[in-house]
Amino acid sequence: MPQDRYFDKFPQITYSNTFCVDITRRIKFTDIAYFSPYIFYTYDISENERPDQFSYRYYDDQYKTWILYLSNKIVDPYYEWYLSDDEFNSFLTTKYGSVVESQQKIDYYRNDWTNSDPLETNGYEALAFSLKKYWHPVYDDFGNILEYKRVPKDWKITTNKIVSYEVSNTNFTENEICDIVFTASNTGSGQVISSSNTRVYLKHLSGTHLESNTITISGSSYIYGRESEVNTIFTSATLESNNIAPEEEVYWRGVTHYDEELEKNEFNKTIKVLDSNFSTNVVVNLVSLMEEI
Repeated sequence: MPQDRYFDKFPQITYSNTFCVDITRRIKFTDIAYFSPYIFYTYDISENERPDQFSYRYYDDQYKTWILYLSNKIVDPYYEWYLSDDEFNSFLTTKYGSVVESQQKIDYYRNDWTNSDPLETNGYEALAFSLKKYWHPVYDDFGNILEYKRVPKDWKITTNKIVSYEVSNTNFTENEICDIVFTASNTGSGQVISSSNTRVYLKHLSGTHLESNTITISGSSYIYGRESEVNTIFTSATLESNNIAPEEEVYWRGVTHYDEELEKNEFNKTIKVLDSNFSTNVVVNLVSLMEEI
């Protein structure tokens, strides 16, 4: 059985008086080949299926995993290959501290266009002008408007708003979630951006996080950091930035670290596979290219 190891095809050089493989070389498929349906096809990776297992089964050589990596522009074979549930949870724990932590912390906000029912024409016409940008018309064969659907655009913004609080203790942990307590029945939360001598700046605000006509700061209003366990009274709350107008908040959704990583992993599940009939040619071309460089 052949064993076509990727770096065996690379030239050797002398580096710092040491003979080594020149791993700085890079190759890629031409666009014509890469987008050809006659050369590549798609395949959904099964649970716990490793690249070497697929390579052995399909190319009859477990060392041709490099063809899979090259076909899918994979740089990190550990985390850019589809992860099983256990591997995914382990990855989240390593990167974010725990699965729960990744599910609670927001990464950014995105236009939530996938979770809305269509609007009839009269419903669209009743919308405020500022909200009409979230909808687009659907036409029949005669050019008449049938209904309006959400604009299928993944618009993103870094955060919904930023609020600063005057506090006596600013020893918070960056990006930790803080509970904001005006009263026992009026609470909110946010994530730490930074802090100065007397102020802490929070993003990704939800719930009660600013004063209103009916909610005011009292002597017992406090902010609690869930990781740092800092518990400090705050005496003022200042809106520093408001990226989403109140009437538009319903059109946006906070995307957590978990959401983002899950979407990436699901994307990695479907791969491009080079037809096995071309694998030998790819190996020959790799050798030829390395000899020419």
